[in-house]
Amino acid sequence: ETVALAAEQGLEQEFLENEGKLEIFRRIQKLQSPMKDVMLLRVIGELSFQEIGDILGKSENWARVTFYRGKQVIGRGLKENG
Repeated sequence: ETVALAAEQGLEQEFLENEGKLEIFRRIQKLQSPMKDVMLLRVIGELSFQEIGDILGKSENWARVTFYRGKQVIGRGLKENG
């Protein structure tokens, strides 16, 4: 699980670096809660999905899926405007 977590965090960091941090944070600000909350807790707070789920009263899987969907929304917006 530690290797998987490290790989996942590496992908998230690469996502941020490749897409331009300012633009990504602008797009996160436009998201609706709870997706916005999950994205910020993960990217800025660097919390695990379990921790995010606990904070928001949801499951680890819910946090993971919500984060993944948020990345898709942001990625689509960047491609459309890029």
